[in-house]
Amino acid sequence: MFASILSHESYVVNKKISESGGCARLELVEMAGPNVSALAADLARAVELTMSASASQTDRHKAYTACESFKETSPLCAEAGLYLAAGTQHSLVARHFGLQLMEHTVKYRWTQISQQEKLFIKENAMKLLSAGGISDEPHMKDALSRVVVEMVKREWPQQWPGLLAELSDACAYGEIQTELVLLVFLRLVEDVALLQTLESNQRRKDIYQALTTNMAVIFAFFLKLIELHVTEFRNCCERSDTIKANAHGRVVQVVLLTLTGFVEWVSIAHVMTQNGRLLQILCLLLNDNATFRGAAAECLLQIVNRKGKLEERKPLLILFNDEPMQCLAAASKLISNNLDEQHYLFKKKLTQVLAGLGAQLCSLWGKDNIGRPPNFSIFLDAVVAFSSHSSLTLAHLANPIWNSMMKHDQISRDTMFLSYVSEWVQCTAPKIIKLNYSYAKNTTDVTNPASYYKLDFDSEEEYSLYFYRCRSDFLDTFRQATIVSPLVTFSYVEQWLVKCLQVPNTTFGLAVNDPFHQEWEALATCLESVLSRVLQAQERPSIPAGLRLLQLCLGYQPADPLILSTLLTCISALFVFLSMSSGQMAPSANSVAMSGAALLPQVLDKIFSALVYTAPGQTRDTRSRAVKNVRRHAASLMVKIGNKYPLLLLPMFDQIRLTVDNLSRHDGPAQLSTLEKVTLQEALLLISNHFCDYDRQSSFVGEVMRDANTQWLAVANAGAFKGAIEFMTFVGLNKAPNGTNESDNVCGTNRSNLVYCVNLLLGAVKRCAWPDDPERATRGGFVVALTESGNPVCRNPAAPHVVPLLPHILSLIRIFNELFTPEAQVVLHESYKGCLNMLEVEKANLLGLVGQATDSTETNSTQVPMERMQRFLTGLHESCYHMMGAVGPSLGRDLYSLPDLGPAIVNSILACLQFIPDYRLRPIIRVFLKPFIYSCPQPFYEAVLLPIIAHISPIMVTKLNTKWQQVNELRNRESQDDNTDAQEVLEDILTRALTREYLDVLKVALVGGSLTPDTAQDIMETEELSMDGPPPPTRNNMTAEVISELGIILLRSEKTCHSLVLTVLGALSWIDSNASLKATYLTGPIIRQLVGDNSLNGEMAAHIMAAVLNALTLHGQHEANQGSLLTLGAQIYEMLRPTFPEVLAVMQQIPGVNPVDLQKLDERISGSTSKGNKIEKVKKDLFKKITGTLLGKSVGQLFKKEVKIHDLPRIVITKKVEPKEVPDLRNIFNA
Repeated sequence: MFASILSHESYVVNKKISESGGCARLELVEMAGPNVSALAADLARAVELTMSASASQTDRHKAYTACESFKETSPLCAEAGLYLAAGTQHSLVARHFGLQLMEHTVKYRWTQISQQEKLFIKENAMKLLSAGGISDEPHMKDALSRVVVEMVKREWPQQWPGLLAELSDACAYGEIQTELVLLVFLRLVEDVALLQTLESNQRRKDIYQALTTNMAVIFAFFLKLIELHVTEFRNCCERSDTIKANAHGRVVQVVLLTLTGFVEWVSIAHVMTQNGRLLQILCLLLNDNATFRGAAAECLLQIVNRKGKLEERKPLLILFNDEPMQCLAAASKLISNNLDEQHYLFKKKLTQVLAGLGAQLCSLWGKDNIGRPPNFSIFLDAVVAFSSHSSLTLAHLANPIWNSMMKHDQISRDTMFLSYVSEWVQCTAPKIIKLNYSYAKNTTDVTNPASYYKLDFDSEEEYSLYFYRCRSDFLDTFRQATIVSPLVTFSYVEQWLVKCLQVPNTTFGLAVNDPFHQEWEALATCLESVLSRVLQAQERPSIPAGLRLLQLCLGYQPADPLILSTLLTCISALFVFLSMSSGQMAPSANSVAMSGAALLPQVLDKIFSALVYTAPGQTRDTRSRAVKNVRRHAASLMVKIGNKYPLLLLPMFDQIRLTVDNLSRHDGPAQLSTLEKVTLQEALLLISNHFCDYDRQSSFVGEVMRDANTQWLAVANAGAFKGAIEFMTFVGLNKAPNGTNESDNVCGTNRSNLVYCVNLLLGAVKRCAWPDDPERATRGGFVVALTESGNPVCRNPAAPHVVPLLPHILSLIRIFNELFTPEAQVVLHESYKGCLNMLEVEKANLLGLVGQATDSTETNSTQVPMERMQRFLTGLHESCYHMMGAVGPSLGRDLYSLPDLGPAIVNSILACLQFIPDYRLRPIIRVFLKPFIYSCPQPFYEAVLLPIIAHISPIMVTKLNTKWQQVNELRNRESQDDNTDAQEVLEDILTRALTREYLDVLKVALVGGSLTPDTAQDIMETEELSMDGPPPPTRNNMTAEVISELGIILLRSEKTCHSLVLTVLGALSWIDSNASLKATYLTGPIIRQLVGDNSLNGEMAAHIMAAVLNALTLHGQHEANQGSLLTLGAQIYEMLRPTFPEVLAVMQQIPGVNPVDLQKLDERISGSTSKGNKIEKVKKDLFKKITGTLLGKSVGQLFKKEVKIHDLPRIVITKKVEPKEVPDLRNIFNA
């Protein structure tokens, strides 16, 4: 069989259409050559064999090879394909393969076959279409339409002027033929206008011009088809002619589908033709047969989502007229008595239609005297219908409508709109309460929200992710609603809170998913969102009402820690009323102010009582997670209000301090944990920032730090900071854990003391600050000098107490690095062998694994000593680097002016870098180095930063080069064995993260920058750290980067220049598109500076040029990378070419380079020089043409067979006046 396929003889097949009884029938007549039916039968059997589950893999492979070989090599591909496609005796799989053979011939051989063969294929394909007997299956119709479309793309309109006449004739034969014609239109506009996949730009323009010239006629044709077949569909339904009704219904669906491809890009005049007849029809179909609703909604969605100038979108407001808006409102209120998935999908689509219409209204309202449209209330009723729907998804889809209108300056003040805010609040607030996913298993009630979970989500994790996204969006709209209508939102949360407070909580040990807790959690988040915007509203809620709520919260005594924690959130939110009652916003009635002042001590008592909350039967060592969380919440709440309302707490400072001191006593009943004590001290430090008196504040900081200083000195005197071995002995890393052993208890105490000292020092560094107001700073004694530019130099009140401890901190960090040395690893006890590894939760975050929910009642008793030691070391390590990262911005010149600071950091933080793993190196780069460099004053660049960067830059360039070589080797292995374990994936992700973060540091050092990361680029997500996707769009402008003062010092220093430049040039070609993009923006300014300093030679220039070309090869498939690299390449060539002829030699090695183009580029460069980082478009286009063969391609494009489409002679099509009547399509191109 396979041999006969591969060794067939020439044959000709003649086709003809004979009409009998008004129906078209296709006849195939064999004219000459071998038995074509036998060959077709062999092909059919081979195709069926490839799809046979019972055939062996070898036979399937042979059959597949034979079919592919026939398709690629046979000159009779189209004829055989036509015979297969037309032969009803063959299976649909074989007939579909026949159509593929025809499409393949047209697509890849059209320029090679004779004119006679082209006519043969064209005529017989159109006869197949006119016959309509191809099949009722959608995939068969689609395949035939694609054959015609491929010919249209090559011949119409210049060489096929009768196309539209032929399509018009085909429609007369029946419903299937009409479907095929519509599919031809749809696939054509997809390739030409929507997806723009047509390979020839000129042909695309020709076809686009032909379509737009005749669009009025084409649209009238579509409208006529809809009206005709909807009428026929209804008539057939009345006659109970189901088969015929289905045929007409399919035509209507395909017309709507085809229109969906047109309405997005055609002129709005065509969409609005006949006074918006199309929109009227679509709106009517929304309430028609269920068969049409979805397609009509999809088409309408494309219309209301149109972009463009405001005057082009203004006609869309016709949808607010009586009939269209009533149709939309009626459709929004259609109900289904059971869970019908198609009806649910229609509802989703209709919600998006309303959202699109709402977005258009927001764009137009207030422009060109456009105000509230007619039937606006009906529109809002329709939106409310979706916001109040049981489905969480529908309510979420409707939410952007409310959000955008509340943000709109005019709409948010419209009285009619404001009257609907209350309705929105009433129906949305209950959706903030999370329902359990398990409820969805046993319900089909359409009024039960859980019923829709089965249709929307496949797992509980998926539901949870979506729910919290919904809640976040709902709460954002609540915040907007509070600004617009504060009394409405406050009234609702007030009633909700009162209702919950009336239900006592007497049960201990509630689960996180308990409905009682979930309602409290939703209430707390909603109350917090509403009250966070109260001060921005013009009309504020009553202060006495807020204070009454606060008093009710203070009197509520929940038994469960989960409820107590949410109650603390409510108290925190209501704290704003204390501020309002005691500040300038307070009313004249003294009673209110007094009640606010009287409540403050009660609020603090409530917070402190939560801080010492204990559960029955639990000790300090066996506290459940929920108990720990509520205690930490209380301590953190003190920090929050100390940061947000310090002036409110300042009069009570002494009382608060006394309470904190009593609670923090070792022998006290509170039994505070180390971190709880530190957090309370942080709150006091925040309040003390408002003493506005340097001496008083510094004295207080000294008192806070006294115990920690004593313990620091004790640890240092014990020799714990001498080296890694001594430290391991101090914390117990060199001995087996034993809870009953006295030495183990001593080691546990040592660890606890270290955690307290480090975190308290971190708190002092982060929280202590001088006044923001320069006058207050001067009066308070904070200003000690002026900078070179005349700005005040302030001293931090914590500096005298922090600076003396820095040597100990640096010693501790050096020891952390030394723990990874072979000498320390030998001493490490076997029980603690894994304590220096990355935490499992960090691995899961990097790998993008969804964390498993844990029971809040779980205690720490199950934690093994190794895990406890691992958490201790990781936490201490992170705290030290956060402290060193904050110490530069916080202490300023008090830090950088220390003698020998640079060498001290080199010998501590940057010691033993060759031993530490990537996950320990990342905090050094991201958390410490970046803010430390950013905050360094200019006079200290050479003394402090130069030795640091001179030390780390050679280490990093070597390390990163090695890492990327390993990544390349790993990927080569993957392609062979397709077996990669999680550890290798983790190493890959860490390498990418480390590279990007180091490049961010180099940007700060070389060109300056911000400490705030780009949200799109620096979020640690698995998808973000993969190389498969393109880099995110960047707002960075290549013309904006200029080397900074520090950058000039680094590039002119022999100690740093070489390694920094090699790192950036290497990053261009490492297989990480995001890192390459970051490096691209650094390369131009660096090379410009080096050229200006005459620091380059010919070999260096050639290496730079080669690095850019290599980057184009690796990352050219990504649009962002390609554009930036082409600009960079043209810049560098322009900078280097006049001085270094070696650059030309590199360019001449590009495969297939045209010397004429290179000469043109040289002439352009010699004729004019670009200013700054800007590059002329002509030069960039020439450079792109020269490097075209190098540009990288995505995997999907690498082995794609080239499609060649020849341009046709250009034609000028005169625009015709829109006819009053729908003409016959065949007359369009008649001269």
